[in-house]
Amino acid sequence: MKVLLVGNPRTVKGFNRLTKIPSLNLASLAANVEEGLCEIKIADLVVKDKNPKKALNDVLTEFRPDVVGFTAMSFQYQKALELIKLTKSFSKNIIIFIGGYHVTADKENILAGEDMKYIDFLIDGEGEVPFNELLKALVNGKDFSLVPGICYLKNGEQVTNDRPSLISPEAIKIPKRGSRIFKKGFHIMGMPCDVIETSRGCVYDCNFCSIRNMYGKSFRKFSIERIMTDLEDAKRHGAKSIFITDDNITLDGKRYLELCNEIIRAKLNLTFAVQASVRGFMKTPGLAEAIAKAGTKFVFLGIENASDCALEFMNKSNQLTSSDTEIVVRELKKNNILIVGGFIFGYPDDTRQTLLENFEYAKKIGVDIQLFNILTPHLKTELREELMRDGLVTNTDDYSYYNHYASNVKTRHLSSEDLYRIRNRLDARFPVESKAIFRLFRAYPSYFTKLMFRMLKEEPANWFNFTTGILKRH
Repeated sequence: MKVLLVGNPRTVKGFNRLTKIPSLNLASLAANVEEGLCEIKIADLVVKDKNPKKALNDVLTEFRPDVVGFTAMSFQYQKALELIKLTKSFSKNIIIFIGGYHVTADKENILAGEDMKYIDFLIDGEGEVPFNELLKALVNGKDFSLVPGICYLKNGEQVTNDRPSLISPEAIKIPKRGSRIFKKGFHIMGMPCDVIETSRGCVYDCNFCSIRNMYGKSFRKFSIERIMTDLEDAKRHGAKSIFITDDNITLDGKRYLELCNEIIRAKLNLTFAVQASVRGFMKTPGLAEAIAKAGTKFVFLGIENASDCALEFMNKSNQLTSSDTEIVVRELKKNNILIVGGFIFGYPDDTRQTLLENFEYAKKIGVDIQLFNILTPHLKTELREELMRDGLVTNTDDYSYYNHYASNVKTRHLSSEDLYRIRNRLDARFPVESKAIFRLFRAYPSYFTKLMFRMLKEEPANWFNFTTGILKRH
């Protein structure tokens, strides 16, 4: 049996300019199938985003798979559905399944809708065990009711099998990178890249976060030995930079220190980008210096908001304060680490003035790459329930806009359109007013020169917004 796993080509706006990261979940699925069960290939269409349908059709023609799997966040689901329909039109005999966050959060509606004309199985939650068991059932003719974590229709009736227990980290094999059909095009700031995880899950209670739908409130850690093996494998496959995709790698700061020391000893000579928490750095003295010595050049910090009241609304006030953030950013910058600052606009009491205060705060603390996201009412989150109750969700069902960039909510003082317009203007002003653009050019002159020329050619509208945003200071 031949199995094809398809990576979604749609990314969050702006990310594709700075990075294209391969799908970790698909490579992990491929690695954790029983030996000899099937032949698996991965078509990660993020590097074929200009014409993903042609790329997929070419792969289908050449590989002739029996089973094709897809994955999608909520904003990616419609694109996945287009590719699913293309696959079914290529051959109605192909078995199709889809997993990922959106399916996990919206499985009841998908099962009840027209999309199941094209989809044979849904995977609910963490995928390795259900995927392996589903393939075994397809090969051996087993009863699908025995496959944990899948959903499907049987004689028109919905079947939802219970999820398996979360897989032990010791049982998860390192990603099967050799299964990728497309080898080139993945990068961070132009450096060939790959992706690893050192843990799964998070134990915090942020009301806007969707990860608990996948893993529950849990935190599973891979051994240092397993992580080092994974890094060495990524390097063998051509990576010069690594994105660590953990939900919260700094949850155990002492372990992260240990990992950094091991990376330094191994002399891997890799560049790292990580997602981290302010609290993790505050609780672990010396961590900023250690990650810098290990090769970390980019840290994404979930700053969220300059207002401690807004942090309290998001259930983040027990994790950080605005003063904590200033201390951590200062320490990271002292170690020559670029800060990707994640802010969330659009909490219920936001006004034009509070958005400007966040803008000024980001400038003051020295954020290098700003992510001025707009609050997204993700499915099955406490935030969504609260905003829906207060009538603040302006887009309840077109999930293709649930990408953190579009405006799907209003505040008590700003319309959805106002929120979007003000954020866009501040986004355009930030790189020059903060002088961040000059810091980035100094750090990566070749890449940013090429990027600017490419944007000028391919995205003239963005250049117009950029220049007019700079001129409009109000």
